[in-house]
This record gives sequence, C-alpha cells and structure tokens, in this order.
Amino acid sequence: MSSKLIAAFLSGIFLAAPFLFPVLFPLTWIVFVPLFWLLRQPGSRRQVFLYGWFAGVVANIFGFYWLDYTIRVFGGFPYGASELIFLVFSAYAALPLALFALLVRLFGLGSFHLLPALFWVTIEFWFPYLFPWHLANSQSQFLFLIQSADLVGPYGTSFILVWVNTTLYAAIFSRRAGTRALVRVGAAMSALLIATLLYGHLRLKSVDADMRAARTLSVAAIQGSIDIREKWNLAYLERNLKSYQEITKKIQGVSLVIWPETAVEAWVPENIAQLPREVLPELQADTSFIFGARSFRGKPATPGVKAFNSAFLVDAEGRVLSYYHKQVLLAFGEYIPFAAALSKLPGLPPIGDGFTPGDGPLTLDLPGGVKAASLICYEDLMPALARRFVAEKGANLLVNLTNDAWFGDTVAPWQHARLSQWRAIETRRSLVRVTNTGLTTVINPKGEIGRTLPPFSSGVLTAKVEIMEGESLYVRFGDWFAWLVTLLSLGVLLWQWHSSAREKV
Repeated sequence: MSSKLIAAFLSGIFLAAPFLFPVLFPLTWIVFVPLFWLLRQPGSRRQVFLYGWFAGVVANIFGFYWLDYTIRVFGGFPYGASELIFLVFSAYAALPLALFALLVRLFGLGSFHLLPALFWVTIEFWFPYLFPWHLANSQSQFLFLIQSADLVGPYGTSFILVWVNTTLYAAIFSRRAGTRALVRVGAAMSALLIATLLYGHLRLKSVDADMRAARTLSVAAIQGSIDIREKWNLAYLERNLKSYQEITKKIQGVSLVIWPETAVEAWVPENIAQLPREVLPELQADTSFIFGARSFRGKPATPGVKAFNSAFLVDAEGRVLSYYHKQVLLAFGEYIPFAAALSKLPGLPPIGDGFTPGDGPLTLDLPGGVKAASLICYEDLMPALARRFVAEKGANLLVNLTNDAWFGDTVAPWQHARLSQWRAIETRRSLVRVTNTGLTTVINPKGEIGRTLPPFSSGVLTAKVEIMEGESLYVRFGDWFAWLVTLLSLGVLLWQWHSSAREKV
C-alpha cells in the first residue's frame, strides 16, 4: 500500500472514530493533516480527487457500518445486494471529501490558511446528505467548544476544526510558510479558539441560571420496545397497542405523556376529532398526550388519498387538539424519488406516492402556553427546521418522536441522539427524545444528555423539563455564518477564474 493511500485511509479512520467512540473526539483536530500531506505530493488532479474520495468512502464505511445491517435485515435484501447498496451509499456520501481535496489542491491554503475552512463549511452547508451530519458533531463531549452553536449553528465549530487542522499541517510539513507567517496564523487561530472556549464557559453559566429560573413541565416518555418484525404486523397490532397502554396506566403526576413515532399503528384520519376509547390510554385529568401515527387525508383506497407520518395532541378525554405532519421525508424509506417518472418506464409496475410532506412548522399547543415542536424521525438532525419552529411559531419545547429499531443493536441510535444534541444548544430549548427502542432521553438547553432508558427495553422516563423562552442569535438570524462563508468561497473561485483568464490574454 502506497504512503498516499495510507494517508487517505488514516484521514478516513480519524473522521469516523469520534462518531463511533465520542471519547476519541481529539482525533478530529488532526483528521485532515494526513490528507493535506498527500495533497502536496506529486500527482494529477484526478488522483487528488480519488484519494479524497477514498478517504470519504473509508469514513462512511466505518462510521455508518450499521447501514449494511439495516438494508439486509430490515430492507429484506440478501447478502451481496445489501453490501452493494451500502457501497453505493458510501461512494455518494464520500463526494464532499473528494471535492474538498480537489479544491484545496487547486487553491492551496490561502491567506492565514483559511481557504480549507471556507471550502469545508461551504460544502457541508450545501451538500444534500442522506443522513445530515457535520464535522462539528464529533465534538459532542466538548461542551465548552460547541456552545457557539447558538450563534452560528454547527458551522462555527466545523470552521475552527478545519482551521486548526490546516495550521497544524503547515507548522509540521509546509516549508513554504515562514516562521513569522506561521506565528501570525497561529496567534489568530488561537485567539478565535480561546474566545470560543471562553464564550462557551460563560454561556454554560448563564444558560444554567436561566434554566433554574424557568418554569418546568413534568413529562413521561414511553419506550415500548416493539420488535421491528412485529411492528406493522396485523397479528400483533392490538398487542403492541396494549403494551403502550399498560405502561402508561402506571404513570401519575405528570402533565404530558408522549409515545414515539407511529406508536399507534392503525391508520388515523387527519381530521379526527375524538380518539377512540380503544386507542386512548388511561390518563389522569389535565394530562396531555402526544403520540405518533400514520394518518391520511381523503377516502381510503381511492385516487388522491394522501398519507402522512404524523404526531397528534389530545387531552385526557381523547379530544384531538392539533396535529403535525412530518415535513422532511426520508428518501426510499417514506417515498421513492421520481416515482411518477419511473412508473412510466416499460416493464416497471406503478409506484405509489408514499407519504406526503406536511406544511410548514406547526406546534402542538399544550395548556399553559407550552408550544411543542414535534420533530419526527430524523427531522431532529436539521438545524434549519428546529430553528423555524422557534423563530416562526414560538416553540418553547422540542420533542423528537422516532423509531430507531431499524438500526438494530448498533451505535446508530447513539449517533442519532448525539446529532440531535445540537438542536437543544442552537435553540436553547429542552429536547425530549421519545423512541421505540432507544435512545429515550432528555437533552437540556446546555446540550447535556441526561438519563437514558436502556436500549431494547420497555419503560418510562419521567423528567421535569425547563420551558425556555427568548431567541438565540442563531434562531433569529439563521445560517448567516454559513452564507457568509459561501459568499467568500465563491469570491475566491471567481477571483481565481478571473486571474487565470487575464493570464491567458
């Protein structure tokens, strides 16, 4: 194996490792040093692109290893086919790293070694990942660092990580950089890092004070632990529902009971006014109830009927107060891209529309002014979506209803929880995660992940969660930092194009 291939492999492993074992988060601070080294070695642009792509494939194969299990066991694909699909996914998800490597090779490190950080954040902001993640997510245990998310989202931490990587590489390997220049770059980078850590220290203290002063809501999150092979099976439908009802029957003294995504497996009319008694669990008076279910609009089994992945809010008497339809659907899981066009191809059977995305953010409004943003499935991975709930609808509580049983007994449910951690910091809201098989937990507005129910066990997690008000800078202004970085990156590309054009004249 060549030294270049080893370098690319190391970058891929360093990138994946913290997502598997969070204690290894320091590896992200050197993840690109091997990659930058190989980029400065002789070789064509095509080779550079392929080395970056190889590093990305390695990162995805190791970081998302569980996807092969999900495709094979729950997707129903045989050995060989599942691995092929997984490799195709890994090849696609590796493209950002390949493009990043190519841009760094073409344009170098730039003034103050900032270009790689600009390019990385731009790619991270715009690339359509199937499972959205950011380099910053590797720092889930470094709470002092990631508090800047309430200013700039995850992109500020990603920017710092890449800048540190670039400066370390230049200090170790780059002979072109003079000592004075390196000192200036190191001083600027260190100033930003120290300022970020100081902000995190002060912000943790101020948010802690705000949490102590905030009113609280007592919640009970129900983890039913329904085996994925029994879910959607008509033979188990009644038993699955009763298991949730039996657990809920024992709960006392809470204001809100929450069941996870599609806990009610029967189809529910979108405009239902009263939940049937056979579905409604026994609730104490003044207790609100949020549950996930599949719902429909129109007449079943007729053209034009619409299906939704939904969350409903009802009171203790079963009166339906409001509902929310999932807005961001999972490709191939909840809908087939280009289904209408594919159905017209000869030899293919008609392909259904799948689920329909819901309209804009709609909160589930509880008594006492509590406005819950119901993020269904992997909607809690999207910074812009949670921000819109708070900015446009005044949500003061985040609730994630999900079913991660598809991933089996792997690291994936833990990864999901750590990715969602950022939504609590960005919005400074409590986030209650309610899952079928885990991880059911509460993430406080500081981003601290609290007690969790054991995975693949049924139980109740009760907690008092802070109802926070106000808007963070990120909620108010959104991805202003990512847009600024994008404009700077485009400016660099245009300037380079202009300079090249002038040289040819």
